[in-house]
Amino acid sequence: MKLTRAAVCVAAILMTTAIAGQAAAKTLRFAEFGPNRGDRAKALIWFADQLKQRSGGSLNIEFHWGSALLSTKAVLKGVSDGVADMGSIVGFLTPKELRAYNLADLPMDNADEWVGMRAVYKLATGHPAFKKEFDKAGVVYVTNYTTGPIQLVCRKPVKSIADLKGKKVRGSGPYGKAMRDLGAAVQSMGQPKVFEALDSGLIECNQNYYYSIKAYKQYEVAPYVTELNWGQNMSFGIVMNKATYDSLSAAEKKAVAETGSAFIDHFAQAMIEGKEKDKAAMLAGIGGKAIKIDKFSTADRNKVLAAGKKYVNEWASGVSKGGLNGKGILAAYEANIAQFAKVKASKGYPWKK
Repeated sequence: MKLTRAAVCVAAILMTTAIAGQAAAKTLRFAEFGPNRGDRAKALIWFADQLKQRSGGSLNIEFHWGSALLSTKAVLKGVSDGVADMGSIVGFLTPKELRAYNLADLPMDNADEWVGMRAVYKLATGHPAFKKEFDKAGVVYVTNYTTGPIQLVCRKPVKSIADLKGKKVRGSGPYGKAMRDLGAAVQSMGQPKVFEALDSGLIECNQNYYYSIKAYKQYEVAPYVTELNWGQNMSFGIVMNKATYDSLSAAEKKAVAETGSAFIDHFAQAMIEGKEKDKAAMLAGIGGKAIKIDKFSTADRNKVLAAGKKYVNEWASGVSKGGLNGKGILAAYEANIAQFAKVKASKGYPWKK
């Protein structure tokens, strides 16, 4: 078949457009310390799909799972240096570089995953101290994760602060310090070692979260959960290399922002529904091992919150000495928590509308 000159020109234009579109597509290397399984991995794959869709196919993510590209502690610097374009960071591993962001790990009365993540996201994307901190670190904040609220899993029931006194508790961070102040004998230990320590009686309780209690099967040797619902660890999120971000078009930057915000709702839903599912499974009994749940009285829980407040104030004082307005940042965070708690109370979770 003989093509007309017009048809040849149209074909050439279409081919040139297609090649240009392919050339414009960017593949972003993502350093992830976790494995390619579980709820967080599924959420990250959702994030990548959404980013590709919202950017019109110009932004793709190539995941490097299980610390294959960068170790957990090295992600912040590695993303800053351009070893990876994006990555998952854990703030307490870089406390000097991310002093403001470490606020999100403090033991506050902030146990709702969606409220907490929204409060941190608003602070990290809108407060000038956070922008300055991430700029200095050579990265751009994209979005956040959460561990969910902190609970205690124990060999025997712990129904009050009186029961906690003298107990050998594995704890970490300011939560562990606060429990020590309440009379517990706090020890430091990684989660992989906790099962054996609980089984042998080396420790009697462990600071943990529902999904992690189930994942590590700690319910098999410590069937009593004290539901503290005490704060969350949220100095835990996704960042992008600053030079990579600056190279994006305005439309691509908009896609990154929209995907980051949408991820808050998506991950909060996954965490809340996953927590309830894990809790229900352990209450029903897994392999014949069922947990029992206790809660502190309101008076005792208020004492727990007061013990944690000491370390919230200590953070504010410490960062103020380093040049940040600790009280101002804390007040902004508390205002965000109150704002999104009010939204939740009046409108419910966004995915239930």
